[in-house]
Amino acid sequence: MIDQLLKSANGPLQDLLASAGGSRDSSDAVRESFLDVIQRQASSGDYSGIMEMFSGSETPADSPTVNHLKGAFGSGISEKLGIDGDKAMALASQALPLLLNFFNNRVNAAPRPNQEIAESVVNSMKKNDESGLGEVFSSIFGTSNDTDSFDLGDVIKFGSSLFKK
Repeated sequence: MIDQLLKSANGPLQDLLASAGGSRDSSDAVRESFLDVIQRQASSGDYSGIMEMFSGSETPADSPTVNHLKGAFGSGISEKLGIDGDKAMALASQALPLLLNFFNNRVNAAPRPNQEIAESVVNSMKKNDESGLGEVFSSIFGTSNDTDSFDLGDVIKFGSSLFKK
């Protein structure tokens, strides 16, 4: 589910890859690496990446969260794309703010206060409360017939995807 949401950021991500001298077709591998890092972090009890994704605040490239995530993200990119570590780390440093801010922009457009959304996501994850996550995510991503929108079942699957069992 998160991969479906991240596909909405595909155009800017492909542009980033092209400007970095990479293939626009590598966006799937970058999205998968991002999802892997966020899932591993959350399953270990570290919710800082999730909190940043749903903070509603602009995430700069030099933020503590980007610095914290980019090592594992860069390693994943290097492995999936078969590129050297330095190039992967440079790409990770640029892609992380883009992906994190994709979610932040959605949070800012939601009717609930940003801090409440971030706290609700983390609390629901800690309790493994999929219905609580569904409520939060539906307020962020909507439930209309718009193709960029998701129904409650999709939203719950998104929340569940953050708990890799």
